Amino acid sequence: MLNSVNGSGAAVLQSFRPLPDDPAVSAAGGLRNALRCADRRPEACVSPQGREVRLVDAGLQIQRQGMRDALRAMTAEAYRQAEPSQPRWPRWVEALRLGPRRHQLTPDTVAILQNLRQMLREGDAGALNIKECASLSLRLEQLAHKLPAGSPLAELSHRLSLQGQAAWAQLARAEAERQLLPQFQRFDHPGASSEQRLGVSVGAGVGLGEGGIGAKATFGVGVGLSRGMDNDDEGFVFQNRGHAVSVQAGVKGGVGVASLSGGVEGRRQKTRFTEFNSAKAFVHLKAEQLAHGSRRDTLGVSARTVVGALIRLFRPGHGNELRHYHRLQQQAGDQQQRLAVLLGWLGQRDASSTLPGGRVPVLPSGESVAIRGAANARVAAAGMGAGVGAALERIEIQADSLTPFWQGITAEQGAARNPVVAAQRLAGIEQKSLALLDRPQDRLGAQPLSRLTGGRSPADCPAGELKSAAGRLAAELDHFCAVAQQRDAGIGRREGGALVEKSIVSSWQGKSREDALANMALAHAALLLAAGRREDAAEAKAALLDMAPRLYAPPIRHDAEALAGRVGFRDTLELQIRDRSYALDLGGGIGPLGGKAEASLTERERIHHNPVRAGSYKDVRVTLSGNLADAGLLEKLKGALLSQLMPHGLAEQLPAALAGVQSQLAGQAGGGITLLLRFYQPQYQRQADFPAEAAGYRLQLARVSASGDAAVSLSGGIPVQPGVSLELGLAVGVSASTVFYERWGDNSLTAPMMHYLHLQAVGEPERWPGLCQAQAQGLSGLYRQLADEGSAVHKEAEYFLRRQPQDRFGQRFFAAMRAFADGSGSFAQAGAALDEMLQRQYPLWQADKRAFPGLVEHALQA
Repeated sequence: MLNSVNGSGAAVLQSFRPLPDDPAVSAAGGLRNALRCADRRPEACVSPQGREVRLVDAGLQIQRQGMRDALRAMTAEAYRQAEPSQPRWPRWVEALRLGPRRHQLTPDTVAILQNLRQMLREGDAGALNIKECASLSLRLEQLAHKLPAGSPLAELSHRLSLQGQAAWAQLARAEAERQLLPQFQRFDHPGASSEQRLGVSVGAGVGLGEGGIGAKATFGVGVGLSRGMDNDDEGFVFQNRGHAVSVQAGVKGGVGVASLSGGVEGRRQKTRFTEFNSAKAFVHLKAEQLAHGSRRDTLGVSARTVVGALIRLFRPGHGNELRHYHRLQQQAGDQQQRLAVLLGWLGQRDASSTLPGGRVPVLPSGESVAIRGAANARVAAAGMGAGVGAALERIEIQADSLTPFWQGITAEQGAARNPVVAAQRLAGIEQKSLALLDRPQDRLGAQPLSRLTGGRSPADCPAGELKSAAGRLAAELDHFCAVAQQRDAGIGRREGGALVEKSIVSSWQGKSREDALANMALAHAALLLAAGRREDAAEAKAALLDMAPRLYAPPIRHDAEALAGRVGFRDTLELQIRDRSYALDLGGGIGPLGGKAEASLTERERIHHNPVRAGSYKDVRVTLSGNLADAGLLEKLKGALLSQLMPHGLAEQLPAALAGVQSQLAGQAGGGITLLLRFYQPQYQRQADFPAEAAGYRLQLARVSASGDAAVSLSGGIPVQPGVSLELGLAVGVSASTVFYERWGDNSLTAPMMHYLHLQAVGEPERWPGLCQAQAQGLSGLYRQLADEGSAVHKEAEYFLRRQPQDRFGQRFFAAMRAFADGSGSFAQAGAALDEMLQRQYPLWQADKRAFPGLVEHALQA
């Protein structure tokens, strides 16, 4: 019986009753077992004390056998609590099953546990599946409510329910990723995009018109918001949020059915973006935000009511348990120690893997500022029109990059490329670490770094003391994490858990967890810097490197983004794009149907850290588009209103009230097909050692994409005085584009090199063979061009091969291309040679990116 609870809340188990249907207890009604139970021999009546169970693995998946063992022990305890305190018959009579039979109903708590055990018997060996996890969690929640509040068994049921919910969330998230990936895979293609936008404008109009002849000038200021996703030329996927301010001025004149208009516009747009390696990485990091899921939905028992449907309509996140994925993971990690104590109360020893907790990823982000000026003119007559336009645009892009202290200290290239900045950063760590050392005026005890080193500066510590200091720091980190996890799990509230955590944080000169962790990382960096300068401190350095991942990403609740900004060296990547574009369009319409053909040329200069993206571009676009527009929606509404007011005698008053107000409500939907021909001259072609005869613009790719757009706009002119009006406008729209055909140019290596190196850098090389298969036609032409010694791409390949190690690989490379060209070699052999050449270029490409002058390294802030 349970008769005592220790100070930490752990209950002491003395005995419990085995279940009659337990296969581990054979012949429960036999004489031998009855006599042993009557003699109170625990080895025959209970599971062995300290029996090892494994509830979860490192992936948070619940192990079937471990959960069965735990439920078996919980069922025995539930039986014990449901039995009368004093049996009606002597114990040996009850054990022999003598005397009158008592047909008692099975207690609800025992019935729930028996049903759970039956469910787990029917499954396969290994981990529980998603439905079993959902059912286990919901039934244990029900059990916890039926048990006495505050009892250890109720707490164990609640904590196992949370463990089951966290395991369900892990499996549900994996399933959500599988379902979401096909929806977002189109963003893996450069050129794909989607955008939602909202714009408001206000301005003034000045003009007069009579008899079909008139002119009007408008001036306005607009504000717009937008959000969306797109893929840049390289293959990264970006999630964007932006706002823009624009100024427009225009003039329009008309005579009968002919009109002439023109205008200028200035626009400044600021966009905040988050970068993802690919569509797969985007779905992996955002799955719980993109999908909706709950345990009841998994089991197919969710309520399908009108009220529920209305709630989901106005609150899409209602009932979305998947959204709490990271919190559930963290809670499961926080309660692991307490769960082991409760299992020990049942006579079991938890051998589960250590859980890392719910680590919220810190995603790379940045911002861009685009300034654009444009002018256009258009003439229209009898339903046909033509227009010309020109625009200049300059885009400044800044992306922040953080390098953790320990990685910067141990990197081969040093803490920075610039030796002066590197020295300043290391000196900054030493300077900041002085605040963690004892000072003469300190009277309240040793400072944290002095505690670790015995009062010495890390630079003055011998190798042995550095190793001891590393061990002490690891012990303090583990202690701090254990206290924080216990407090987050609701353990030790009465024992002053909050005061213990506050004491630890205060001892590290902080007021929050992030303060303590940041100062621990600073002390760690100071010790690592000292160990790196001593040849006999290899063991201390190894110990410090071993604890670094846990220190910089601790398994406790904290603000990961704020901590990362305080324990890393900051670099800023500054990129720039300059565009000059010209466009000519011709179109017309019949009624609401319209069509247009447009040709444009965009000249772009890109300053970029990727060598195969920096340089000059010439993009030629030809677009055929059509649209369906209705600008008379407001007139239709006005007519409907008149028909309703006419029976009341008010219809005649409406035209007088709206006299002089010129308004328009328009809806438009359209789509188009665009052919893009991109000609590219890379920056590296301007190097002195690049062959001059191979330099120039080459066709990098030909791409066909489809786009769609839908928008609703409301505009109106309110007369202020004769000839002057106040112009107001509101527009809402969505647009998207998808690439359904692309072919790489066959006289340039830039397209295959850009994609191959990108996939290697983001860890998705498995996509390369499929990409090669899709580009078989373009690559076949490329291989034949490489076999021609007079082609530009042959000389371009020689330039790269000269930079690579000289081991006669160049001869084998061109031999494979010549064999393919004359028919003696296969496409696969030529592709293997190209892959090897690109792989050998990979470290050189990385070195070129690191040498980019636009990477600004910042000194460590005091």
